Amino acid sequence: TAVVLELGGKDPAVILPDADMSQVIPIVMRGTFQNCGQNCVGLERVIIHSSLHDKFVETITAKVNQLTQGPQSCGLNDLGAMTMGPAAVAKIQKLVDDSVASGAKLLVGGKAGDKKQFFPATVITNVTPDTPIAKEEVFGPIMVIMTFNTDAEAIELVNSCPYGLGASVFSENIPRAQNVAKQLETGMCNINDFGINYLCQSLPFGGVKISGFDRFAGREGLRGNCVPRAQTEDRIPGVKTLIPDVLQYPISENAFSFMEHLTKVIYGTTAQFIASAIALATFKK
Repeated sequence: TAVVLELGGKDPAVILPDADMSQVIPIVMRGTFQNCGQNCVGLERVIIHSSLHDKFVETITAKVNQLTQGPQSCGLNDLGAMTMGPAAVAKIQKLVDDSVASGAKLLVGGKAGDKKQFFPATVITNVTPDTPIAKEEVFGPIMVIMTFNTDAEAIELVNSCPYGLGASVFSENIPRAQNVAKQLETGMCNINDFGINYLCQSLPFGGVKISGFDRFAGREGLRGNCVPRAQTEDRIPGVKTLIPDVLQYPISENAFSFMEHLTKVIYGTTAQFIASAIALATFKK
C-alpha cells in the first residue's frame, strides 16, 4: 500500500545580515503566529545574524505585546485558541518552562492564563540547539530566536534539529541565499518568503528526517499515492529479442571475447568501435 506521511516540522527562518528587515519582520510575525502557531510549516525557529539580534528583538517584542487573543465570537482578535485544548496548552507550558530552566530567556508571554483553551503569544531567546524548545515541535504561538555569526553556523543550527520539513532564507544577496538554502536538510525552502511553495500546487510538498517521507501535490504527489509497475514490450513489429548463438547455454569459450567487443562497440572510442565492429561482423561461435 502506498503511504505518504507528513509528520510535522520545526521550520527555521534564516535571516542573513543583509536581509531587508522591513520585509522580514511582517513575514516572521505571520509565519510564527498565524493560526496561533498551529501550522505544520509555521516558523518555529528564527535563526538571525547576531548583528541584527538586538534591534530585531526590540521590534518584535513591541509588536507581540500589541497582539490580542480571544474567541472571534467576542470580537476581532489576532490569536485564537489551541485546537487541541487544555492538553496542548499544558504541553506548550511544560516545553517553555523546561527551556527557561535550561537557560533560555522569556521576553513576552510564556504563561497560560485562566482560560485553559488559550496560550499567549510568546517570545523566547538565548536558545541553543540543546534547549528543549529548539528540538521539539511546539505547534503553538511561540517565537524561538537563535543567533549565528557565519553562514556555516546558521546551516549547522538548522540541520542540528531532527525535523526537516520546510525552511526560509532571507537575504538581498540571492546567490548567497541560494548557497545557504541548498545546504539545508529540509524537503522545501523559500528564499525571501514563507510557505509560498504550498500555494504552488505543482510543487511537491513534504519533508525529510523525522518530518516524514514521500510527497503530496505535484507529479511526485500523484506518484506517491501509486504503486509503480514496470512493463516492457516490443515496439517495432517483427523485431524481437534473440540471444546470439555464442551467448546461448551452454556458454562457449568465445562468449567473453564476444561481450568484450560488444562493450567496446557501445561504449568505446571511435578506434575501438571500428575494430570491435569488424570483429563482431566476422565473429564465429
